[in-house]
Amino acid sequence: MRKLTLTILLVAAVAATWAQKPDRKTVKMEKQLVGSFVEVPAGHYSIIIGKDTTWVTFAAFRMLATEVSNASYNLFLDDLKAQGRMADYEKAKIDTTRAMPDLPPVYYTHPAYAQSPVSCVSYEGAMLFCQWLTEKIGGGIWEYTLPLEEQWKYAARDANPLHHFSTYSMDSPYLTNYNGWPLYTYLRVGDECITRKDGQLVVLEPERRIVRNPIAEKDNPLYNHWHPTHVFSNHPNNLGLFNMCGNVAEMVAERGIAYGGSYLDPGYDIRIDSEKPYDGPSPLIGFRVIAVRNR
Repeated sequence: MRKLTLTILLVAAVAATWAQKPDRKTVKMEKQLVGSFVEVPAGHYSIIIGKDTTWVTFAAFRMLATEVSNASYNLFLDDLKAQGRMADYEKAKIDTTRAMPDLPPVYYTHPAYAQSPVSCVSYEGAMLFCQWLTEKIGGGIWEYTLPLEEQWKYAARDANPLHHFSTYSMDSPYLTNYNGWPLYTYLRVGDECITRKDGQLVVLEPERRIVRNPIAEKDNPLYNHWHPTHVFSNHPNNLGLFNMCGNVAEMVAERGIAYGGSYLDPGYDIRIDSEKPYDGPSPLIGFRVIAVRNR
């Protein structure tokens, strides 16, 4: 009887898992419009406030494996214009006036940067992108949205509350592998950038070196990027999510907050819990989406 009960429970668990999976048509459309999603299993996540710990339980959801790319976002903007939704287009368009001077002038439009993460996007623009995906792909079954703060941190930690960095396949939770090669896209600040002024430690601005051929830097890997790298750069975490730390910080559903740090943040500030406030489009902040089954 016990063996039969265990078998029934196992079958039920497998059936529940398969019920969360999208059909082939949905997966194909996702890949065409935005990219591949990975499964984030159900589980628990702790929130510590003062001396109190609260455990939050999550249902399973799917998360985009990468940050939303320039190519996907421009596809969305082009479709808004094609539909004549110019009011939405004005809310969603990329604010290039806020771009960093070091970003190439053609960063948001040139094919060479098509797979780089979009940035300089408003919160309203990110939400409209999610609504657009829901309209195009959802079919009344899937809703695409920004992750809640706890959902984002839970996925970044590989569904493991104890992980502080987005763990990679080599030497996590370190910032580099055994050869000193960076595992993240972030601002490397070496000893040469630290000095004393009036008895206080001061961090100087690192040398600005744009790396055009990383292979040529193999003997001196502590270089800096002055714009984000492509969305599949570096190594994914154990769930298959790329760049949860570094590259661009990522918006969450709670307005005005982004997590994970950016390519211009030093190592300590690309922790999963690194919170970056924002009040408008920023070249350091992008986003990724999750898919939640609503029936």
